[in-house]
Amino acid sequence: MQSVQNWMAARTGGSSPQQPARSASSSIPPVTPLSGAAPTAPTRGQPQKPPQGRPQGQPSRKHHHRNRHHNRPPQRPPARAPGTQVPSQTQPQQDNAVRRGNLRVFPLGGFEQVGRNCFVIDVDGDLFLIDLGLQFPDEDMLGIDYLIPDIAALKGRENRIKGILFTHGHLDHIGAVQHLLPALHFPPCYGTKLTMAFVKKRLDEEHLTGNVRLNTVPYGQKIVVGKVSFEFLRVTHSIPDSAAIAVHTPYGTILHTGDFKFDLTPMNEPPADFQRLSELGQKGILAIVADSTNAAKPGYSKSERDIAHTIKSLLTQAEGRVIISTFSSLLNRMQQIFDIAKDSSRKVYLAGRSMETNVEIAMNLGYLKAPRGLVRKAGPGMEKLPDNEVIIITTGSQGEEMAGLARMGLGTHRHVSVKKGDTIILSSNPIIGNERAVAKVVNNLHMKGAIVKTNQEFALHTTGHGHAGDILLMHRLVRARHVIPEHGEPHMRSAHADLAKSIGYEDNQIHLLGNGEMLEFDATGAARRSKQKITFRDVIIDGRGAAGEGARVLTDRKIMSGGGMIVVLFKTYADSKRLVGDPDIISRGLIYGSEQTDISAEVIQAAKKAYTEELDRGETDRKAFKRAVTGALYRYFDRKLDREPMVVPLFVEV
Repeated sequence: MQSVQNWMAARTGGSSPQQPARSASSSIPPVTPLSGAAPTAPTRGQPQKPPQGRPQGQPSRKHHHRNRHHNRPPQRPPARAPGTQVPSQTQPQQDNAVRRGNLRVFPLGGFEQVGRNCFVIDVDGDLFLIDLGLQFPDEDMLGIDYLIPDIAALKGRENRIKGILFTHGHLDHIGAVQHLLPALHFPPCYGTKLTMAFVKKRLDEEHLTGNVRLNTVPYGQKIVVGKVSFEFLRVTHSIPDSAAIAVHTPYGTILHTGDFKFDLTPMNEPPADFQRLSELGQKGILAIVADSTNAAKPGYSKSERDIAHTIKSLLTQAEGRVIISTFSSLLNRMQQIFDIAKDSSRKVYLAGRSMETNVEIAMNLGYLKAPRGLVRKAGPGMEKLPDNEVIIITTGSQGEEMAGLARMGLGTHRHVSVKKGDTIILSSNPIIGNERAVAKVVNNLHMKGAIVKTNQEFALHTTGHGHAGDILLMHRLVRARHVIPEHGEPHMRSAHADLAKSIGYEDNQIHLLGNGEMLEFDATGAARRSKQKITFRDVIIDGRGAAGEGARVLTDRKIMSGGGMIVVLFKTYADSKRLVGDPDIISRGLIYGSEQTDISAEVIQAAKKAYTEELDRGETDRKAFKRAVTGALYRYFDRKLDREPMVVPLFVEV
């Protein structure tokens, strides 16, 4: 731990801070009693020096003290030797899929995008899932609310799912629970205190809570489920109670970092548990599944405390109302605002359902603290206070059309009308793909006469994901044998792989998996990518419905948005299939004005000709008629109008 202490001292400019004792989380209640789970206290060991030595094929502990080549992480065997065999009487029946090893892992989301996180660990056929998150749609995903993991590969194996483990309470990690838990037959769920409260809230909205076993687990306490045990380790992120998860299997330990950064001066919570991470590294980690979001950014991510001064300065200097837009899950940011409001004699009003819900949960559990009467819901009573005594916290920092800030900019918000003299602070960074939407909202606010402050001008936001320095420190602490970059787009995970190579990992130790790809571990602890790959589809949530053919739905919407749509209605005799008169057409977004009459007549004749020619060839299958008409009209519109509308032939028999 000496190098870790030196690193802390270098970042803080002084002596290395004391690592908080393990009893720091003792105020969290013990785990809810579990059926079939016997919690045991984790063993503690002495911290060890940072990793030294080059990975060499099959690792050996006796060589560790001899290797002194810096920038090379040593390979260490898992906590239990990989060659240890499970007694035959405890081995479950093999699944239909043939496996070469007893341990394999595969992602069902989160490995080709930011969001939709779901990672599966398969131990002798017993399944443990880490996170069930959603992904917010891109600009071209027309009308889609969000996407969720495709769990079709788990169909028929629901009884083998022994637990779902949640790293933290952000929607990209818990947002799909109400959709997927029923399909998974409600396996037991585990997480830290605040995380499970957010999970429960989402299930409450769908009246599903009574069907689910929700288990709150304190940091550092091992939960045993069959031959596997797991524990939650404290890490810092942009929401309290974030955790890395160590899954101890008979074949080695898999460490999933969740979203993390190393913040030595976090707001309202202890820093990451360096000591336990180092101890696990000393005992041996088979593989680490690690956050890659900011792997391409050099240095270390800023502390939440670094932006506190800027936010306080803007709030105290504002002469009128202050409207702050941020993520509803940034509870530490909200605590800063509450403290500043108390010191400056302002009242805080919350605008946005998710904002109100998250603050209520956090205050009930003690994660947010404010004097009685300081925090209120936005409503008509706000006008009674002078403008210089009002702070409004709202959702919509990503330019969402229906969120509070966008509606304020459009003048359609029920309770808040932006006026000249208002100071609006966007305490966030636009997520990739949301830049245009955010710019549109900012322009609307300027047109209302507001003073808008963004992170481009001031330090108003800090990420919850570690930069390259944070990621390297995690690898130095853990010294895993295999590295699996996760959580991010391909270029992010590729940058993470480059970081691992820079400290001595070989290509066969770094595994850039895609969604649905499997990594199998053999008896020696070596890993290989399976030839078997799970078919992965986009599962979309649109309103209250879900569709597995997400790609097809999105393609149809893109066609209609670009070329419009035309419906051709044929009336035919039931026996002869001959036409009864000319077909009728209905078009939307395709032909209007002066061209409508001529184009409509030509479309009718082209469709009629295609149908008649197909019938004269002796065809009677309706699908063949649809193909012929669609092809003929597609060629017509391409030649005549240079457009590609959606063509929908319909048939009515008389």
